[in-house]
Amino acid sequence: GQDDGGDPVEAHDGARSGHVLQGRLRGGAEAVGRRGIHDPDPSGLGVGEGRRGGGVAEGDALGLEQAQIPGLAGLGDGADVVVGGYSDQFADGRNGAAVLPLVGDPWDALVRTRMGTTSANLFRREAIQAAGGWDTQMRSSQDYELLFRLLKRGASVAWDAQVRCTILKRTSGSISRTDERANWLRYLQLRKEIRDHLLQDAGKDRSAVIATADQYLFMAIRVLSKHDRSAALKAYKELLPTGFVPQRSVATSAAYITVFRILGFRMAEALAGLKAPWA
Repeated sequence: GQDDGGDPVEAHDGARSGHVLQGRLRGGAEAVGRRGIHDPDPSGLGVGEGRRGGGVAEGDALGLEQAQIPGLAGLGDGADVVVGGYSDQFADGRNGAAVLPLVGDPWDALVRTRMGTTSANLFRREAIQAAGGWDTQMRSSQDYELLFRLLKRGASVAWDAQVRCTILKRTSGSISRTDERANWLRYLQLRKEIRDHLLQDAGKDRSAVIATADQYLFMAIRVLSKHDRSAALKAYKELLPTGFVPQRSVATSAAYITVFRILGFRMAEALAGLKAPWA
C-alpha cells in the first residue's frame, strides 16, 4: 500500500456486491483517514500501506458510483478479500508500471508486499468487522496490518491479476514522504510480527516464506539506515537471525554482499554511505 492522498485520491472501476466498496473519493488524506479508506504508497517494500477508520466504509457514504467490474463476476464469491492490481498516474501525466498481486500463497504475497493495496482490493464487510476493523491510530502500514490480522483468522483470498485501479500520485505531502524514519520503523515492526507468527505456526513448513521475510527485513533496514544509522544497526541486531546473509537484489550488489561477509553490516553500510561504486 501507499499514501498518495489527493483529489481524487483513488480511481476505481467499481466493486462487487457483498464487498466493501472502493472508488473515487474526494477530500484529501485527512478525509481519507476520517472515513476509513486509504490512499496508497509507491515504495517497493510497501511502506505507508493503507489507513483504516474504526468501521467499514459504506459506498453511499463515500459518494461512490457502483458498477459491476467486467470480468470480475463470480471471482470473489466466498472470498474474504479480493486482491487486485493497480498502476500509478503521476501529476505530469506519466503512467507507472502495473503492480500485480503475487498469485499463490497469501503469506508469501504479504511478506513481499504483493497483496495489492487498499484502493485495489475488495474486502468482505463481515471479515473486516470480525478482525476488528481498520486501525486509525497507525500512521502507515494500515492495509497490510489489516491483511495480516485477516490471514491469522484464516481469511480466504481470491486473486484478480488485472489492473483495475489507478492511483493518482501527489507531488508532495503524502504519508509515505512524511517522517520516513517512522514509516520504516512501522514497516519493520509489522514484518517482524508477520515473521514471528510464521515461526510459531508449527502446523506448516513456512521456512521459505520466513527466509523471504528475513530478506525483506534486511532491505528495509538498509533503507532505514539512510535516515537513522543507529536505529538501523539496532534493528539489524534485534530482528535478524545469527548467520544471516543478504541475497543479491536491485539494491544489494554482489560487491556489497562480499563486504558484508568480511566486515559485517556496520562497515558495509558505512562504506555504502561513502557512495562506494559497488554500494
